[in-house]
Amino acid sequence: MRALDKLRDISKILREKKFDFPEKEAEEIICHILKIDRIKLYTLNPSLNRKSLEMIDKFVKRRLTREPLQYLIGECSFFNLKIKVGEGVLIPRPETEVLVEEFLKIARENKENALLLDLCTGSGCIALAIAKNLPPLKVIGIDISKKALEYAQENKRINNIKNAYFLVGDLFSPLRKKSFFWITANPPYVKTHEIETLQPEIRDYEPKIALNGGEKGIFYYEKILQDAPDYLINKGYIFLEIGKNQAPIIKDFAYKKSFEVLKIVKDLAGIERVVILKRS
Repeated sequence: MRALDKLRDISKILREKKFDFPEKEAEEIICHILKIDRIKLYTLNPSLNRKSLEMIDKFVKRRLTREPLQYLIGECSFFNLKIKVGEGVLIPRPETEVLVEEFLKIARENKENALLLDLCTGSGCIALAIAKNLPPLKVIGIDISKKALEYAQENKRINNIKNAYFLVGDLFSPLRKKSFFWITANPPYVKTHEIETLQPEIRDYEPKIALNGGEKGIFYYEKILQDAPDYLINKGYIFLEIGKNQAPIIKDFAYKKSFEVLKIVKDLAGIERVVILKRS
């Protein structure tokens, strides 16, 4: 069987099962197994041997259980970095790139090379993307999950990033008398009762600890903004990724904690996704 024939077969199966992007997923599975890029898939249309067919069919079978494609392949792309992912770590989302873009705009204008703290770092995608693009900056990422930080360390290695470091801990807990000019965070922000309504790829496979933001979805924002003044120097910045409709609540809480709300940035879907704060 030729690769493009198999692609059509997989696409049909995924389409019948109501997958959103059946052709794209079929491409990614076949390219991953054959270790070729999309251009070679279509120009060479290679023959599939028995072993390749068995591996492809195994991946498709797992995907039909709604196991995330990124977990199957073991990686995803984030801000031009290869990010390894798997069971126990949240998959980076494209909308999170908005936070990195906004950070880089302000940091490059500010020319401040002080420490950056990335809370709830997970796979390390935010910390590593910023560190890669701003080599003079020292970046410290913290996460409560040792498993997630195994991925972060591996992602640091494979992307050859030297200026990022990772610590296990609950938010600020591993830190002593450190002063940061920058803080970034993409904390859990799904309301507890809404987790069961999420698509099965998220609900059944991604770590609940990285999703559950408490009863109102803002538990971690309140903790971060409550404690941040002890770690953020005067005139320092906080960049927060937020969930849908959370901007007004977080904005009000930030004002109460004497933070200036500089900007609220929408993602490509028009959802308010990033809040940028400055310590007054």
